Amino acid sequence: MQSQGTAPLLRWGIAGAGAIARRFCRDVNQYARGGRVVAIAARDQGRADEFARELGLGLAYGSYQALAESPEVEAVYVAVIHPEHAALIRQMLLAGKHVLVEKPAVTRVADWDALVALAHERGLLLLEAMKVMCFPAMRALLQRLPLLPAPRSLRAAFGSAPPPVGKLFDPALDGGAAWDVGVYPLWLYAAFCERLGLATQAPEVVLDRAPGEVDLAARFSFGGPFSAELGASIVEDLDRDAWLSGEAWTLVIEGKWWNPQHIRWQGDTPPAAWPADIYLPVQGGGMQHEADHFADCLRHRLLDSPWVPHALTRRVLGWVEAGLHRGG
Repeated sequence: MQSQGTAPLLRWGIAGAGAIARRFCRDVNQYARGGRVVAIAARDQGRADEFARELGLGLAYGSYQALAESPEVEAVYVAVIHPEHAALIRQMLLAGKHVLVEKPAVTRVADWDALVALAHERGLLLLEAMKVMCFPAMRALLQRLPLLPAPRSLRAAFGSAPPPVGKLFDPALDGGAAWDVGVYPLWLYAAFCERLGLATQAPEVVLDRAPGEVDLAARFSFGGPFSAELGASIVEDLDRDAWLSGEAWTLVIEGKWWNPQHIRWQGDTPPAAWPADIYLPVQGGGMQHEADHFADCLRHRLLDSPWVPHALTRRVLGWVEAGLHRGG
């Protein structure tokens, strides 16, 4: 792992000792250019100690407040259950820590607005960990996108079938398909529209949800000149490719499109703006790219990201919150 120029490595702490936290820690400490994870915090000292032993960290805290007070930590990756995001982000910001929060950033737009305002007031960086926007292949696609013939539609979904127990299936924990995986295709559509300078409207939302239960599946449909059919499920494996299409052409984001590495032109002879298909493989799980982007933003003294801006996080949160409120 190398630092960026002469800039010191950003010192990360992780709040939450679950599976996603382990993936972030491994990717950052093995592959990131701009930072390293030095500390873990959990509600239970034993869990923190186990995480630290497993992943070779020197600091393990048995409370989130201890992490917030640590002089060894500059930035915190928040990786706890959805309903705890807002309070924990606030706790870290008040302690002077920069924050990268796992998706969904929060589950209430009002909470996001308040936290962004607090981060700006304190001169701190707060970003949602929307990793798909930071993969090199996605950056290359977004750079080319305005130079291509006008796209007309997007089709993308994220679905899997984990055991039907735990936080994903608990309405008290803001579980369900829309919050857990629906934010990914919504972010993709929002980012494409932003790059193309297109206005967006609220989607039509159809939910597979019994009264008092979480949504097991969700479908988001956008009309207009650039339409989209987006899906999410926690009970079914859905197609892992995504399709961005125009007149007589399609771009296929192959494999796990939310971990984009190969983007292929399909159709008529590609224009000059598409000199070759994009193939940019990543090491590990690719989470080092969001960590490096976060470090780059800090190095340039930014309080918002050009790749994962507060406004797009807010837009996606609003679509999901409103859709769950009115969806059938």
